[in-house]
Amino acid sequence: MKLTHTFGYDCEEIDSLISENTLDKFLRKLVAEGKKQDPDFYDPLDYMGHGFEWFVEYFLKFYNGDHILTYTADYEPNFDVDNGSDGFGICTLDGKKTFVQVKFKADPTCYLSGQNTPNLSNVTANANQYQMSNDWKMNGKNVILITSCKGVHPKHPMRHVNVINRKLIARRVDNNVVFWDNLRSIVEEQYA
Repeated sequence: MKLTHTFGYDCEEIDSLISENTLDKFLRKLVAEGKKQDPDFYDPLDYMGHGFEWFVEYFLKFYNGDHILTYTADYEPNFDVDNGSDGFGICTLDGKKTFVQVKFKADPTCYLSGQNTPNLSNVTANANQYQMSNDWKMNGKNVILITSCKGVHPKHPMRHVNVINRKLIARRVDNNVVFWDNLRSIVEEQYA
């Protein structure tokens, strides 16, 4: 498996970030490293967001074709113009395009809302635009929001998309030795 997000090349402390086997420890180290960044060189919030996007790329590729949580196969980050989708895959329900948006929050207890997360609904707008010119319909699993916090606020209109929150990710990766050892092997081979 090859990771294509540029964060793996940009992060000097990549080995340290993935040295333990829990999501919480990875995210704590990511926040600590982000706070050390020179804002004139790498904006600290961008650093943290990119680090989480990199992790999500690995997560979706490791669980490629999962039909219980991600409903996504063949995920790739979006390197074109960002219209709200951080990446795309193939939905396991219908074999059509999946739109993925990744939102990082350092506070694991917060909810994503329009007030604390600008552009939260852009992934839905991007999917709707695609729907107009393609044979594609939202099926409840092919628009995915992946976040490092509790999820989408219950009163936010985005609550109907497939939300994969910190708790759901941790359930699959915490103390999953195969998951973390495989990531460390990829880092060793790819970023040596």
